[in-house]
Amino acid sequence: LGKCADLILLMIDGSFGFEMETFEFLNILQAHGFPKILGVLTHLDHFKDNKGLRRTKKRMKARFWTEVHDGAKLFYFSGLEKSGRYPKTETHNLARF
Repeated sequence: LGKCADLILLMIDGSFGFEMETFEFLNILQAHGFPKILGVLTHLDHFKDNKGLRRTKKRMKARFWTEVHDGAKLFYFSGLEKSGRYPKTETHNLARF
């Protein structure tokens, strides 16, 4: 997949963090030349307080920039709505890019 992809959406569970499979996939991409990578941080509705949420967003963004490159786009998706979809504004922000 890393050889033929032009754009990759890397989904990261915000309540859990980066997993080993994520790093393995990034290493495969590094070996074959980086395509454009967009990160999507999900499950942010699991955080009870805003301070913990802000701290986690900042830490995940710093780690994502370390692994990919500085300035790589990371989008934040909160939880699913009752309809089973993500909020419209968050998906529009991702689609605009």
